[in-house]
Amino acid sequence: MGSSSFFIFLFSYAILLPLTSSAPILINSISPNFTASSLQFIDNSGAFLQSLNKTFKLSFSHPNSELSQYYLSIIHSPSNLIIWTANPNKPISDSSRFTLSLNGLSITDDDGRLVWSTPKLDSPVSVTQLQDSGNLVLLDAQNVSLWESFGSPTDTLVIGQRLYLGQSLNGAVSGNDLSVGDYRLVVTDGDAVQQWNGLNYWKLSMYTSAFKNSNSPVSFLSMNGTGLYLFASDGSTVVIQVELGSSSDFRIAKLGTNGRFSVSKFVSDSWVEELAIPVEECRIPFICKKIGLCSSSSCSCPSGFHPNTNGDCVPVNASLSLPSACTNRGELNSSVTYLELGNGMDYFTNDFVQPVKHDIVSSECQDLCSGNCSCLAFFHEEASGSCYLIENHLGSIMSASSDKDGDRFGFIKTRVSSSPDANTNTNANDQAGFIWWRKNKKQSRGEVVKLGSRNSSFEELELISIPGLPVRSSPLDSWSVYFPLLALEMHEQRRYLELADPRLEGQVRREEVEKLVRVALLCVQEEPMLRPSMSNVVSMLEGGMPLGEPNIESLRFLRFYGQRFTEPSTIGNSNEQNEFILYSEANGTNSSANTNSASYNFLSYLSSQEVSGPR
Repeated sequence: MGSSSFFIFLFSYAILLPLTSSAPILINSISPNFTASSLQFIDNSGAFLQSLNKTFKLSFSHPNSELSQYYLSIIHSPSNLIIWTANPNKPISDSSRFTLSLNGLSITDDDGRLVWSTPKLDSPVSVTQLQDSGNLVLLDAQNVSLWESFGSPTDTLVIGQRLYLGQSLNGAVSGNDLSVGDYRLVVTDGDAVQQWNGLNYWKLSMYTSAFKNSNSPVSFLSMNGTGLYLFASDGSTVVIQVELGSSSDFRIAKLGTNGRFSVSKFVSDSWVEELAIPVEECRIPFICKKIGLCSSSSCSCPSGFHPNTNGDCVPVNASLSLPSACTNRGELNSSVTYLELGNGMDYFTNDFVQPVKHDIVSSECQDLCSGNCSCLAFFHEEASGSCYLIENHLGSIMSASSDKDGDRFGFIKTRVSSSPDANTNTNANDQAGFIWWRKNKKQSRGEVVKLGSRNSSFEELELISIPGLPVRSSPLDSWSVYFPLLALEMHEQRRYLELADPRLEGQVRREEVEKLVRVALLCVQEEPMLRPSMSNVVSMLEGGMPLGEPNIESLRFLRFYGQRFTEPSTIGNSNEQNEFILYSEANGTNSSANTNSASYNFLSYLSSQEVSGPR
């Protein structure tokens, strides 16, 4: 019996050994028809490719040991720090597959469904290299770069990597959840700006050790052994610089999960932080959760509020609830009330947001907020009569630090409800939608169709035009509206030549069309501050400046705008009754947990000079 058991054991071991043994880690490069999974390289903790100097590795990372969630990541080997992730919003299992083919890189789940891939490439892949800089590069037979991870940054910038105009670092939700959170750092024409849900809260130039050397438009952000720099298009003119003291062979710039942008160097097997902005924690917009009062880095709730289980501050009065932006179509002035935050309160966006009106009293400011369904709170300065409206998102609040702000009173919009959580029980169809109003009359050919929200009287909904896009005056020119959406789709798929006039076949090169498309998309980005100045536009077209990369998040509104003109049901007819049509987000939800659904206020009107700058 004993010998039989021994032979069964040997037989089972011989069968299971090939299934459990780990493949060896590869050095520097891999070639097409290569596949890998975390299970296949389990003895290497999921790593299957190393750079020549063994500083970096391409690996299946597993940040949360309690969940079976894996990411394809580039990792700094000495510190085990993730510097890039391919699939942050779509984690996979340990048996999901990574594949390198002639067409590029891809990740598929257990059912063979595509999770992530590189875009369509210009030529077949010959080899993939993990360089000593930490850059993962696809090369063709002529050693020409087809794609690189440096061009698709996540939350970290390393030495030698460039973050170009319009590109951004996106902070993760947490150390265990690598999906994109609410914070990002984006390179604009004049600065590197930190944002929370699309609202600015800090700029690199605000750092006390930052120096501005030039008024030239910014082209990219980069870092070397001595400092962090914003460069002009010539690649040598420094616009803004932050010296970081002693030199270092390896340092990283990272946008943390808490919204703080930091630079650290690796010394003696440990990270040493050299810069962290904002320096003052109370300037981080969600440091104390929703409506949390931040004072000297400690959090509390204002008078009339108390913390809930999530740490957000909610009204003490159980019959009051905090309304979400634009979720209640029937909201009238009489249906809302206000809780006073007190004197000297300051909401973080007031460092950047201009007053909507001057020389008015507090009651008039309140009326402006009551008549705007997007308005969640308002701040009024008694001395100047300035009125600030807080729209779409409520973050933390801080006590004013200067005497000039001492007369600013804050008021939070609330709604009487049967339950303190009534605002979370609204119909899903009411969330984050665009409300369209069809009037009981035929549109004249010359009448402008506008996009937007309700006016204060609620007698008529008008749609507010989107800055930077053509307006529609008749069904015949809907193609001029649909074209930006088509250009966006062709850009994402790198199918630029399909946008060219067929009559130009053989007379136009792909690079020429790509240049025009990318510049055009840069100019219609939803956020005005992301659009290049005219001098940058000309420089990019003339080849004096590298092409900027359009921010896809700031272009997603084109999908809704294009849909407006391609669906017959959205075009008002002559004798139809007044009617609401609600267009929700693309995924049908507006959950705050959805990291890709940060809403941006595209009702921000700027003058042409403010938007584009001088020639």
